[in-house]
Amino acid sequence: MLEQAKDRWLRAVMHDRGLSPAARVLGAVLISDFLGNTRAPDIDALAKALCVSPRTTKRALNQLEQAGWLTIDNLGKRGKPVHLALIDRPLPTLGPSRP
Repeated sequence: MLEQAKDRWLRAVMHDRGLSPAARVLGAVLISDFLGNTRAPDIDALAKALCVSPRTTKRALNQLEQAGWLTIDNLGKRGKPVHLALIDRPLPTLGPSRP
């Protein structure tokens, strides 16, 4: 069941056209590399996994939070763990299909 929820969340994030590419990739990284780890990642670990700067990583995290895909309990400073929770939302609708 958890795998289905993770897959549904990831597909929904990837289809959210309001997110930047960095935010979408961060969603994938969170699901594949960091979800379920006993130790929360810090900004530097997330930035390294994304191959971007810590500042870009913080922007992507904030974007995911503002879009309602996750909540951040503690964004933390460099070297401090980031505490976050994913929010399960339905896939965005693309509007009616044309015949």
